[in-house]
Amino acid sequence: MSGMKQWEAVDAGWGRLAADFATLSEPSNVREYVGLHHALGVAVGDRLLDLACGAGLALELASLRGAQVAGIDASPRLVAVARDRNPDGDVRVGDMNELPWDSASFDVVTSFRGIWATTPNAMAEALRVLKPGGRFGMTVWGHIKASPGAWSLSPFTLAAEPQVRNQADMNQMGRPGVGERLLADAGFADIERLDIPFVWEFADPEQFARALASTGPAYEAIEQVGAEEFHRRCVELAAGHVRDGLPLRAKINVAGFTARRPVEVPESYEGDFTGSFLGWYPPSEYAEQSRQADLDEDGFVWTVTKLWARMPGAFDDLFALQRSAAKFGGLSLRQRGVLTTAMAATLGDSACAYAWGGKYAKWADDPDVPASALRGDDDALPPDEKALAGWARKVVRDPNATTSADVDDLRRAGFTDDQIFAATLFLVLRLAFSSFNDALGLRLDQAVVDKLPAAVRDAVTWGRAPI
Repeated sequence: MSGMKQWEAVDAGWGRLAADFATLSEPSNVREYVGLHHALGVAVGDRLLDLACGAGLALELASLRGAQVAGIDASPRLVAVARDRNPDGDVRVGDMNELPWDSASFDVVTSFRGIWATTPNAMAEALRVLKPGGRFGMTVWGHIKASPGAWSLSPFTLAAEPQVRNQADMNQMGRPGVGERLLADAGFADIERLDIPFVWEFADPEQFARALASTGPAYEAIEQVGAEEFHRRCVELAAGHVRDGLPLRAKINVAGFTARRPVEVPESYEGDFTGSFLGWYPPSEYAEQSRQADLDEDGFVWTVTKLWARMPGAFDDLFALQRSAAKFGGLSLRQRGVLTTAMAATLGDSACAYAWGGKYAKWADDPDVPASALRGDDDALPPDEKALAGWARKVVRDPNATTSADVDDLRRAGFTDDQIFAATLFLVLRLAFSSFNDALGLRLDQAVVDKLPAAVRDAVTWGRAPI
């Protein structure tokens, strides 16, 4: 391999049995992938990059959460599998220490046991391609010797002594404080360590031996003892862990880290980030008054306040018109609640669904009522609110498809023509507000969601995850 760059040599170990790795070894990593994606709040609209993406299963799972995915790996043969799994993704062969993407290109960057203590430059590159405020997550091996499944990794020690020593050097990030220090040195903020679920499972010793042989560390062991001997040792080892009627199971300690790229605050302004696709909102007397009002009332600044502070008066004017419509039609708080929750659920707007689902739960004195409207079954709603919910969904889906019969349904539910006018005006103003927020990527604050009844939280299964 003379003349090769270090990263180009990776394919010899990891790419030689790419199909075996993708189908026999990698599926056991699903718990790890899902656990970190959940911790990072990967959601619809996120642009996500995975470093050392391997065969691309983590990218595929991120796509299922709505992310637009990109990946890079040193092995052309693994990248071929990743591209097959992610035909719409931007998956490239290359060096994670010199990423081929522009700065501030991604909302999320991940790496699953791909960045090590021996590759710290990859962290600096991850930071560079993240947008300000963007999220970073990575996993590393934890305290392997204390793991119940430590036995499953022991065949790797069949490699030559220098290679075994290098493996130990790579795995230092899981030690207390090491990963945190390296991330901080790279410039990351809000660094947190978490336990990541990880279990290898195999049908029998033969499958275990074949799956293990497809990995990079196994290649080094095979170079030392030969493929047949490595296979024999693996089968012999796994035979001692067979359980009648159950798969071989090896639970291994894996540590995870989450962090963020800091947002550079202009020296002249100490405001808050918008929580949207836009940057800092410009300082003004109106912005500061709005910010202080939130702090006084709730103890934190709502993301919607941060976004709308950009244009003084716009938020107040829009909501003044909504209040006028509600007053004209004599709409109760509950009626406004059902209109807004049904609208938000139909639009797929999680922010308004959470916020108004919580309000509606208080007004109805029953969290199952808004949960029913959010799910769309309306079973828990009284007849007048059921009629409003149905009207809201029709208006949101296709206002040109409404009929006079739909209006008659509202009349039969007890609403006058003035009330129908008012309810519709209130509804479309709320729809405009939600559509504007969604288009600019607004997310609700996690502090708000955490206080909601479980029935409301569980009913919202769509839209952007909270901040």
